[in-house]
Amino acid sequence: MIDRCAFLSEHLPKLQPRPYSAASSWLRYPGRLHLVFNVVEFPACIARPAARRGLCTGWLFDLVHPVPVFPEKAAWPQIHVSPRPNSLFRPPSDQSVPFIMIGPGTGVAPFIGFLQQRETERKENPDAMFGETWLFFGCRHRDRDYLFREELEGFVSSGALSHLKVCFSRDDPEEEEEEEEGFTSAAPPRYVQHNLLRNRKHVTDILLTQKGFLYVCGDAKNMAKDVNDALLEAIRAELQVDQLDAMKTVALLREEKRYLQDIWG
Repeated sequence: MIDRCAFLSEHLPKLQPRPYSAASSWLRYPGRLHLVFNVVEFPACIARPAARRGLCTGWLFDLVHPVPVFPEKAAWPQIHVSPRPNSLFRPPSDQSVPFIMIGPGTGVAPFIGFLQQRETERKENPDAMFGETWLFFGCRHRDRDYLFREELEGFVSSGALSHLKVCFSRDDPEEEEEEEEGFTSAAPPRYVQHNLLRNRKHVTDILLTQKGFLYVCGDAKNMAKDVNDALLEAIRAELQVDQLDAMKTVALLREEKRYLQDIWG
């Protein structure tokens, strides 16, 4: 007699590994690794009578909320992790070089580690010269989705983060007193690429004059493309060049490994 369950399991595709960016620095938390994730929700519908969560994110959610699936007295399960080192996606080796980080939503994860490292380095070398750091962060709602808010504001206070630019795509537009780069306060930015364009003079100066770095982390399908388009527009507008020359400039940034991405689709 055929074991139908065994037969079925043999023909199902294997679960694919889920890559996550580390959201901590070993300088701040030696021997520990922090991760950040959004729980994927599948609401009930005609084809799916019961709502469910994503397989991996739902399991991780149950791990960090141990009742009733993993009671406090039960042994924590061991999670198999396979590190995938990235020798390029890390802060510049020269601490005096400025860099820009763009990470909406959970894309902010690696930049928490970047800034923890910078904050530690500043404390250990108070007389050293450090380049400017910019972070462009965005999410849907300020009061519900603003990941690491207190920590990011703490980085600004300590000087580890020079400029924090945030935007909220689903909140009602709020009045803004400050105007940047000729944009009126009547139309505050909703996405990171909008904030990038509002600060295009500073962005192009850091990348093209000061030879700084640009890091992008997050969604590959939409965000990364929109950010790339905004960068092209910023270069075209500030340098007064055509689209082809702007594309050549961006290509050179990539070739020099000064425009780096950690993106997923």
